[in-house]
Amino acid sequence: MHAAMTDRPVKSSGVSSASRTRRFILLFVVACLFLVGALLTRPWANTQKADEPLPARPLRFGGALSLEEAISQMQKRIEQSDRDHDAYAQLGLLFLQRVRSSGDAADYQRADQALSAALEREPNQVDALVGKGILALALHDFDGALVWAERARAINPYRPDILGIMTDAHVELGQYDQAITVLQEMVDMRPGLNSYTRMAYVRELYGDVDGAIEAMQAAAGMGLPGDEPVLWTLVQLGNLHFNQGDLAAAEASYQAALRQSPDYVHALAGMAKVWAAQGRNSEAIAQYRQVLTRLPLPEVAIALGELLEVTGDRVGAEEQYDLVKLIQTLNASAGMDVDLEMALFGSDHGADKAAALAQAEAVYARRPTIYAADVLAWALYQNGRAAEARGYMEEALRLGTRDARLYYHAGMIALAQGESAQAQVYLQRTLDINPYFSTLSAGKVRMTLATLD
Repeated sequence: MHAAMTDRPVKSSGVSSASRTRRFILLFVVACLFLVGALLTRPWANTQKADEPLPARPLRFGGALSLEEAISQMQKRIEQSDRDHDAYAQLGLLFLQRVRSSGDAADYQRADQALSAALEREPNQVDALVGKGILALALHDFDGALVWAERARAINPYRPDILGIMTDAHVELGQYDQAITVLQEMVDMRPGLNSYTRMAYVRELYGDVDGAIEAMQAAAGMGLPGDEPVLWTLVQLGNLHFNQGDLAAAEASYQAALRQSPDYVHALAGMAKVWAAQGRNSEAIAQYRQVLTRLPLPEVAIALGELLEVTGDRVGAEEQYDLVKLIQTLNASAGMDVDLEMALFGSDHGADKAAALAQAEAVYARRPTIYAADVLAWALYQNGRAAEARGYMEEALRLGTRDARLYYHAGMIALAQGESAQAQVYLQRTLDINPYFSTLSAGKVRMTLATLD
């Protein structure tokens, strides 16, 4: 049914090409948690031989229960039998699922404790091994995620969610060829929401935006309307449109999610982003504040801070930037590696540019992705070392990713090197891709181009 790999990353008969928007500041939530939803609707047996496909069986705690009710029921099962490794595994997965709606980083620790308890009682508990892999992804321990996925795959090679963990880890380590190979296996094994959203992200990395949108649309139609993974996919589809400057299509995707769940916080944040791009600043500010009262997302605090800064409220902007630092501290205390995110934030908004550069260098050494190369290049530029930044910026652009921020950074670095013509090309491409890519920086790009002209 599915075509083999060709020069176009990841093929399937249902979707010609695809890509998922890369939300650079991930922090509390990660797209890899799609795996949790899929896992909770299909708990597998965990002790069969590795060469036997594992059958699905009904959800043990009942699909009609809310997330909190399901957590409570798993805890009661554990109270009744402390040796129930299945219950510990499911509890850990439920805690991971709750992070996306609660933003409580302590749920990572709760999940880790439950998953570890499951493995203490049954080392071959595959749900727990998969949960450990998902947790490692969430904490940005991508090498660790591969280790857990390989352990799970040795027990059961027939689970596509294990391949999803491996795909995400390879991408975040900059191992793009390996990611494509594993993802193709996942698509061939089970085409669906989880595999198509990953297909979308990989293709977006390679600049195939039309295919990205097509795949994300297909993914959104593969789940149950109103389920959180579907809502999340619709928001990612909106982000894809927004990142290409198509506000109308972005709004339509966010509204599609809101029609299914009117209070879905990520879609509300998307609408605020659209309003800010349309110049409806007061509405955007109010919406951003509403989102932050419910879920303190760092990317929302940054967006609000930049919007307040543009509208002249410097004090309000600094309050939001301080909130980002607080959230990062909480994430770090929960075991999350946030150096890449803080290096970018520090380069843009921090007072200590040298510290941001040190963070960027450390992250790039651990995982040389195109985004780590971009952050390192930008940190070097912000420290007056544009000549050194150039090579890393070329590396960041090597896949042909249509990301306006990448070209903005490339343009400013070229300009600092005295390459006015190349700077003009990069900066014009920035606006061609997405003239709304940054509330603060888009205006700077226009002014710089006017000067160059």
